[in-house]
Amino acid sequence: MKSLILAGGRSRRMGRDKAGIERPDGIRQLDHLIALARSVTEDVVLSTNDPQLAPDGIPTLPDLHPGSGPLAALEAFHAAHPTEPVLLLGCDLFLLDAETVRHLIAGRDPSATATCFTNRIDGRPEPLCAIFEPGSLEHVADVVARQKLCARHFLEALDPAVLELPNPVALDNANTPADLDEAFAKLRHGASSKPVKILYFAKLREARGLDEESVETLACTAGGLYEELRFRHRLPLELDALRCAKNGDFCDWSTLIEPDDEIVFIPPVAGG
Repeated sequence: MKSLILAGGRSRRMGRDKAGIERPDGIRQLDHLIALARSVTEDVVLSTNDPQLAPDGIPTLPDLHPGSGPLAALEAFHAAHPTEPVLLLGCDLFLLDAETVRHLIAGRDPSATATCFTNRIDGRPEPLCAIFEPGSLEHVADVVARQKLCARHFLEALDPAVLELPNPVALDNANTPADLDEAFAKLRHGASSKPVKILYFAKLREARGLDEESVETLACTAGGLYEELRFRHRLPLELDALRCAKNGDFCDWSTLIEPDDEIVFIPPVAGG
């Protein structure tokens, strides 16, 4: 089995290359993922159209259809290695740890089309830390050609073997600066469940169908809490369209939240 690390994204929402971000321990994100991949597979390949991004000794594999996302990376891999299973890892998984990767390898079912974990919030299969068997990739080129580019939909259609995630936040991804603040807060402070009270106003109240609720969250920051809720309930507003208050005082999105805090998400005033 080989590992394929996705490092070819444009990182528009993050505003900088995620592969080159320095983690709180001083290690570059790409080097962290390479070390994890090397701990469970002998060969590591970098999915990128920029060969200069790869450290010495790491081969690169360009997409056959650039700009088509993770499925294009799998398409290129299968074209180059048609009989090889592959461990696919996304570059935005700043909380991915050795325990999680080892658990995936140990739980692999070679008779299945793929082996994966589920997302902790919506329970759907997660493609960016998953093992794809060669037979599962025989039609990926057709899928890419038809522009059906959602990696999660592709994985779901395979009916994969699903494992329980040992570290519940290991697959929380980071696509924006606020997501990165949340990931780094978890790395620095840990992730433990805590009760918080949420107040909703205006458009958020309409979308959620209630004024307030008490929730248990693994989020560390106000921004992480909102993104957790937005993903779970499909809330309509992006984080940058809101203001936030903690216990009656306005705060920024990187503010740490504590057990029993009251958090308010404040949409823009209609017509304002």
